[in-house]
Amino acid sequence: MKDYHVEVVTITANSIDVRLPKPDFNDGCRKYNYNLATTIYNISVSRLNNDRKDLREFNVQTYERNYTIQNLIQCTEYTLKLALSNFYVDKLSMGLQFGSGVTLTTRPDKLNAPEDVMVKVLTPTLATVYWTPLKNLNCVASVNYEVHWMSVLLPNSTQKITYQMPRNEQLINQSVRTIKRRFFTTIQSLLPGQEYLVYVRMYPVNFSDFFTDSLSKSVYMYSEPNNLILSGVSTNGMNISWIPSVNLTIHYKLEYKNDAMRKWQIANNTEVNNGNVTYYIENLLPRTLYKFRLILRYPEYNQDFIWPSDGKELTFKTLGKQMKTLIVYIISYV
Repeated sequence: MKDYHVEVVTITANSIDVRLPKPDFNDGCRKYNYNLATTIYNISVSRLNNDRKDLREFNVQTYERNYTIQNLIQCTEYTLKLALSNFYVDKLSMGLQFGSGVTLTTRPDKLNAPEDVMVKVLTPTLATVYWTPLKNLNCVASVNYEVHWMSVLLPNSTQKITYQMPRNEQLINQSVRTIKRRFFTTIQSLLPGQEYLVYVRMYPVNFSDFFTDSLSKSVYMYSEPNNLILSGVSTNGMNISWIPSVNLTIHYKLEYKNDAMRKWQIANNTEVNNGNVTYYIENLLPRTLYKFRLILRYPEYNQDFIWPSDGKELTFKTLGKQMKTLIVYIISYV
């Protein structure tokens, strides 16, 4: 009747090697040198799921002092409790006296890579990454997903976003969402016209060295919209010309304002000729600087995309009023 403990020797992803203690015999047994029944080591192995509610427990028995507990789950916390018994304890149906437990975590092994990674271009600067979580994760611990992307022209420009996924797949980071059992998130601030390599990395929480990467996906971003051209200007008006991108911009409008205006104004007077759009803007102030921006809609994006996206709008200035010339005639009388 002693508080026995196991001694942990080796921990792997799916097994734990333990060394078991020698029994502490009763003094009377030693004194009279009785032949005692062989010691039976009873090891209780238990684990809790992430929610700390679902207890999974099983017992193993051995006569040897060295034993390997097998078929465990990687990255999982287990509690090992030990009780000693023998033939007579079982024969008399005596209760086992387990000692206090030893808690440890199995090592991680590399998980399978995220599946079905797909990248969809939304705008010249936005793209959505989709991936499917593994059906058999084989890991009770939470896992992290990282979305990595790198410009092909700038090989040292790797960036990433990290999201923690608990075992029950309730997403912590709300920027990751699900649709038809697939995860997806949006990458922002990409460069127009660039080619990117995108992949998804997965690893157990607190074990970032044991990661697995999906195959890289190559994606080309939309080119930036064509430039606005000042095709005509006067003291009170401007003509702005622009060529929409073919099959990309399903809806577009031009807005303008000066520093004194609180709201952006929409240029409604337009003319389309051979794919070229001309905006006729009137009732402007002379010698005044006006800012211009495009509001675009792309096929895969249901929100307005503002260009330029960096907030540095294009600017054009109206002409000043022509000053009247005063002619003075000097008449000389003789």
